[in-house]
Amino acid sequence: MSNGPEPSPPITFLGEFSKKLVTNTFFNLLGRSWSFLTTLLLTPFILKHLSVGEFGVWVLLSVFTSSFNLLDLGLGSSFVRYISAYHTHEDYDRINEVLFSGLTFYGLFGVVLTTVGLVVEKPLFAWFRITDASGVFLFVLLACSIQNISLMFLSIFKGIQRMDKSNAIEIKMSVVNVVGTVLFLESGFGMRGLAMNALICAVISTVLTWYTVRRYVPKVRLGWHFNAGLLREMFAYGAKMQVSAFGGQVCFQVDKLIISRTLGLASVSFYEVSSRLTSVMRNIPLVMITALIPVTSELEARNDRAKILRTYYAASKYVCMLAVALIAFLVLEAKSVVSLWLGGGFESSVILIQILAIGYGVNVMGGVASQTGAGVGRPEFDMKSTLLLAFMNPILSMSLVRRFGSAGAATGTSIAMVSAAIYLLVIFHKHYLETSVWTIIRDVQLRPIIAGTLANFAVLGFHKILPQVLEFEKVRYLIPLKILADFALFAPIYMVLLIALRQVTKIDWNNFIGLVSFGFEFLRHPFRERVKIYR
Repeated sequence: MSNGPEPSPPITFLGEFSKKLVTNTFFNLLGRSWSFLTTLLLTPFILKHLSVGEFGVWVLLSVFTSSFNLLDLGLGSSFVRYISAYHTHEDYDRINEVLFSGLTFYGLFGVVLTTVGLVVEKPLFAWFRITDASGVFLFVLLACSIQNISLMFLSIFKGIQRMDKSNAIEIKMSVVNVVGTVLFLESGFGMRGLAMNALICAVISTVLTWYTVRRYVPKVRLGWHFNAGLLREMFAYGAKMQVSAFGGQVCFQVDKLIISRTLGLASVSFYEVSSRLTSVMRNIPLVMITALIPVTSELEARNDRAKILRTYYAASKYVCMLAVALIAFLVLEAKSVVSLWLGGGFESSVILIQILAIGYGVNVMGGVASQTGAGVGRPEFDMKSTLLLAFMNPILSMSLVRRFGSAGAATGTSIAMVSAAIYLLVIFHKHYLETSVWTIIRDVQLRPIIAGTLANFAVLGFHKILPQVLEFEKVRYLIPLKILADFALFAPIYMVLLIALRQVTKIDWNNFIGLVSFGFEFLRHPFRERVKIYR
């Protein structure tokens, strides 16, 4: 019997980084960085070929399909966890059952998704005042249905922790998507071209992913392996994850629907620009924890709780340092970034970016608890915090949007995200770690927040002393110089403060040196190191 809460584990790995975790994180970073780059480059290109209203319609179509996907009852979110657990014991028969059962469901689900979408198309479009999108929705629905199967196949590589393969496929498909987008838009197909391109990419992705699975994991097959009991078990697990997916949909998408209904489609475009940029900021630190679910699932299968706790504290520490730096710098440079990225005409997006950056950033800081909980089979922590988020966000956004416009919706979203993240940490620490949430705030989060705030004030003081730097914002090709000058001041001050406040220790420095050394060795001999790590 326990005599009390377990003592807090050290908040670093003490030099015992799992090479597999680090390597998978590296490949996830590579894949996501490519995705971020293509998103940032394609957005102004798409805006050049679509009107602001058309771009708003395209955004809403993606919101509709992602909302319809919630009808899969959470099955999609269960594949990685189950495949990872079965792969730990090399139980390929069960993995085959997972896949065939999932494929059977998604085949039927695709028919239902497309049918329901076409039935509700007219009233849905009328409600949100969407015109000039005839025939586009069918392509989007078909693309979404096929893409679900592709993502299920991709879960195999994620579940067996071969992020090198999953990211290689995603990078290849992003290239296909970019080429298709350029060709269709330059040919004058507009939104219909984007929808046709999405369908073509979904088909190619499905074929390519399955071919790669069969080539590298030949024991995985799609014979008749239907298991209704296993499917029900996956649904039971996925249902809790689905609540989180629903909350995410509410958090990241419902504000666009509210803005569309109250302010019009053009306002959706300005809000989407802000959301895309802050999403990139949010996803950069999230890349650091994308490998946590399969890793913690494997550790849970091995009953290694001590390593799970060390992983949680160390990941939280490094994610927080990166997230706070990104939040602070994006808030500081929002005007410069928008001007450089899109030119003139999008000044109203600046305040939206600054507001959303805070909410999205705090949301990231709860991500480690969310991923760890899901990996150890306790998705209810994220589920409960997401319910709070789903309740608060639409109420706050609707109450603020009429008075403050798009900024009101952004504020409502940020307040809801901050509240839900705090609640997640509280219940995760209380019911799983059996420690006070104050330990993570004190040991992990507080000092980076202080350092980021002081670093921002230092840059603002620099602008007061040398106001000529701000003049660079008026000339687009000089904006990078202004951003680089600010970063050259912000980054060292932030790091010095972290060291002075003892957030970065000698252990962290040794970890960093070890990672750099490992990284160089990996780059010099990638094939040899991959064989050693993934053997």
